[in-house]
Amino acid sequence: MVSAHEYDEAVQRYIRDIEDDLRKVSMSIHDRPEVGWEEYHAHKVLTDFMDKQDGFKVTRHAYDLETAWSAVFTSSAAENAKQVPTIGFNSEMDALKGLGHACGHNLIAIAGCASAVATARALEEFSLPGRVILLGTPAEEGGGGKAIMLERDAYKGMDACLMLHPGGGQDGKHGAGVITSNCISGIKATFHGVSSHAGATPELAVNALDAAFVAYSAISALRQQLAPGTKVHGIITGSDEWSPNEPIVIPSKATMLYGLRTESSFTLADLIPRVLRCFEGAATATGCSLELEREHLYLELRQSGPLAKEFAAAAARCWHSDDGESYHVEMHAKTGASTDFGNVSYHVPALHPMFNLPEAGPKDQPHAASYAKTTALPSSHEATLRASTALALTALKVLTSKDLRDEMYKAWKEDLKAIDAEHAIERLHKVLPEKQGARGKSSDHDHEDGHFGCQH
Repeated sequence: MVSAHEYDEAVQRYIRDIEDDLRKVSMSIHDRPEVGWEEYHAHKVLTDFMDKQDGFKVTRHAYDLETAWSAVFTSSAAENAKQVPTIGFNSEMDALKGLGHACGHNLIAIAGCASAVATARALEEFSLPGRVILLGTPAEEGGGGKAIMLERDAYKGMDACLMLHPGGGQDGKHGAGVITSNCISGIKATFHGVSSHAGATPELAVNALDAAFVAYSAISALRQQLAPGTKVHGIITGSDEWSPNEPIVIPSKATMLYGLRTESSFTLADLIPRVLRCFEGAATATGCSLELEREHLYLELRQSGPLAKEFAAAAARCWHSDDGESYHVEMHAKTGASTDFGNVSYHVPALHPMFNLPEAGPKDQPHAASYAKTTALPSSHEATLRASTALALTALKVLTSKDLRDEMYKAWKEDLKAIDAEHAIERLHKVLPEKQGARGKSSDHDHEDGHFGCQH
C-alpha cells in the first residue's frame, strides 16, 4: 500500500518537473489578456501544453464553444475496470476588460494544468485506476462559461470537481481559504421610447434615459430596505442611437445592466421581483416600453467539507517555511463575490479554495488594477504551484479512497437537501426573465441552470 508520504513526494516532483513551462504559459496568457469568449491565444497555449503531456486526449473548441477545451486522461490500470473513479479540474482563461488579468485567471489556468498532470502521473506511476478530466472554461467574468458547459454535460461522470483561485495578500503569509460565495443574477433592462428634438419638439418625445434614471433611483431607494448580505449594483450603458456630440436628441433607447447578489438561491428568488418592479414602474411612469432579459445566473458555492479537510491536511504536510510558519487553511472564509463554479457545486461535490499571494498588498485584491501586476510575480506562481500540489493530493485521495467518495457524496446530498436546492432552482426559474441565447450551438439543456444527481 502506498503511503501518504510517497504520494506527497511524487506529486511535488511532478510539479517541479513542469513548473518552468507552466510559468511560461501563465506569462504568455498574462501578457495577452483576452476577455470572455475571446480567449483564442489562451486556448492555443493551454491546449498545446496539454497536448505534450503523456496520455491526455485534448479536444479543442469543445462543447460547441470556440474557446472551451478539455483534456482527458485514463490510467492504464483503468482500461478494463467496470467503474473508474473520476476527478475533474478547471482552468479559467478570461481577463477583465481594461484591467487585464486582475483576477488572476492566468494563475487559475496553470493551477488546473499542474493539478491534472500531477494527478495523472501519480495514477500511472503507482498503477492506480482513475480518470482525470481537465476543462478549459471560458468567460467566467459574467459569461457563465461553466454554467453553459454544465448544461452540455461537460461535468458528467465526475465524482468530484476541483479548482483554485488566487486571493489577496495576508501580510506576506502563505495559506488559503475555503470560501463561500454569493448567488448573482445578471439582468439587462432596455427601455424603448420615442426620440425628438430636445429644443424644438420635446413634447413629442418619450425619454428612455428618463426611464433609466427613474429605475436607477427606485433601486437605490430599495437598497435601504434590503437585508444584510444582499447587494444590487448596476450601470447605464446608453445606446448607439444617442447623439455622439450634443444632447439635442432625446434618447429613444437606454439600457441598464444590473447584478443582483444574495447569499442563497432562496433569497435571490425573493429579491428579483422587487428589482423587476423598479424597472416596470419606471417604464409605466415615463411611457416607455420595457424589454427584460436574463444575462447569467451563478448559484452560491457549496464547498465540500470532506474535500476541504483533505486539502488542508495535504497543504500542511507539504509546506514548511524556514521560519516555522505553517500553511494555514481557513475553513469558513467568506467573500461577496460570485462564480459560475457555484453552479457546478450544485451538480457534483466540489472544492474551490482561494490561496494567498504573499506579495499582494492590502489594496491588491482581485479586480483592482494593481492586482494584474501581482499575478505576474514569481512569488505568485510559486504560491499557485504550492496550492496545486495540495489540490492534486486531494484529487488522489478521492480517486484512491472509496470511503472518502462515499463521505463527500453523502455530505453533498445532505447539504443540497438542507437548502432545498431543487425547490430553490424552481423558484428562480419562475421569477427570472427569459434567458438570452447561449454561446455556440443550442442543446437540449440550454434552459437549465442546475442539475441534481452525481455519477457515483
